[in-house]
Amino acid sequence: MICLKDVVKRYGNVTALNQLSLQIKEGTIFGLLGVNGAGKSTVLSILNGLTDFDEGHIEVFGLDLKKEKNKIKEISSFIPQNLAFYEKLTVKENLDFFGKIQKSSKENYEKAIEINSLSNILNQTASTLSGGQKRRLNIAIGLLNNPRIIYFDEPTVGVDPKNRNEILDSIKHYKEMGITVVYTSHYMNEIERICDEVAIIDQGKVVKQDKLENLLSNRTSDKVLIEVVYNQKIKDLKLNLKDETLIETNQEELTNILEILHKNEIFIKQIRFGATNLEKYFLEITGHSNV
Repeated sequence: MICLKDVVKRYGNVTALNQLSLQIKEGTIFGLLGVNGAGKSTVLSILNGLTDFDEGHIEVFGLDLKKEKNKIKEISSFIPQNLAFYEKLTVKENLDFFGKIQKSSKENYEKAIEINSLSNILNQTASTLSGGQKRRLNIAIGLLNNPRIIYFDEPTVGVDPKNRNEILDSIKHYKEMGITVVYTSHYMNEIERICDEVAIIDQGKVVKQDKLENLLSNRTSDKVLIEVVYNQKIKDLKLNLKDETLIETNQEELTNILEILHKNEIFIKQIRFGATNLEKYFLEITGHSNV
């Protein structure tokens, strides 16, 4: 478990974190939501030992962050929004270089390639990769040390829908591997798709933390959300799309929608009944229109 208690971080006269407290359970995908400047990136920087904090207490899997920072770094991986590899090297050369630094085992090395679908581009120079391929390489490098915790900071920025969905599916797979994932994103539909629990941060404090299903089912609603496997055909079906893989409908129209999806061979991942919308809930809690 990751536990932050009454954490304060100041930058001069600005208080970035104001007695922030939260708990992240081991083996979950945990989402951090907040507008720019709310404190999300500061939390990630502190947990990864990149920034110190002024007051409070933090433990990561029983290790005191102030006293055992190096041990925590050994079991953690941070996937930054900015790409962190060498553009002039090939995909394989990058993986070899960072794998050697992190003393990666052959098993971890091969797993990172497989999960992020890099086997067909290993000999391609990193500078020639698409935006999505670069993101997948960035994530693969973060897996080389076989981390128990992975922190993602906006990992799908500038990524096309196909690669975006592949990245989100790979993150779900990390949970199956027993890895704890902490995830920040400007896209609330991503949080809805992959996270087990969410903390909403505003002005340096946690204003709400709960299981995602509780946040989305806290009121009576006729809404139904259908998550499907990405398929280009879905854009032509004139459905009410929340994003490339999420359809919003109501219970009266559900049977008709399911027939349309079946007819067009679009596969369903999950159906959520009585759901509210995370963006609307965020607005009600914080008063901010978006993240």
